[in-house]
Amino acid sequence: MPSSAVAGSVRRMAHTVYYVASSIDGFIADADNGIDWLEQFGFTAFEDDYEKFVAGIGAIVMGSATYDFLLRQQNLEWPYPGIPTWVLTHRDLPVIEGSLAVFWAGDIAQLDAELREAAGDRDVWVIGGGNVAAQFADAGLLDELRVTIMPVLVGSGKPLLPVARPTAPLPLVRTTPFEGGAVELVYRLT
Repeated sequence: MPSSAVAGSVRRMAHTVYYVASSIDGFIADADNGIDWLEQFGFTAFEDDYEKFVAGIGAIVMGSATYDFLLRQQNLEWPYPGIPTWVLTHRDLPVIEGSLAVFWAGDIAQLDAELREAAGDRDVWVIGGGNVAAQFADAGLLDELRVTIMPVLVGSGKPLLPVARPTAPLPLVRTTPFEGGAVELVYRLT
């Protein structure tokens, strides 16, 4: 028996998780694609939860708008070192130093298989864009939604998860309240 296999154990399959912060009114960025409304809260209260989450990530997928946001950051040190990252885009984009970025313009189901294989026994993180997460959800490939609802109203902007059609009620897995009024809600989709 290979050393990685243990009698009676089953290798955990990667889950695809949309982990994101949203305003109460359902936006992840304002009408100008800004997140100043989110940054006003700081990240200290969420740091332990975030670090624990990232430790369980084996692959990342994001849209080109999220990648463009990272490109615009001054003196950016790639925030996800050692984690292979797929960027959905039809454009040529520069590779951010220190990233393991792969640019993808193909079929989402084929990408899902590649992401889960790369993640191994860890999870796949859908970062940023609600449109990317919606593509995975609409294809039945999104396993979990982890949304931290921030105590602020934005009014308009990029929606949290613009799916093509309503879903059945999603089972609530857990809630985590944070200092300052934010609450993380975890739902299972598949």
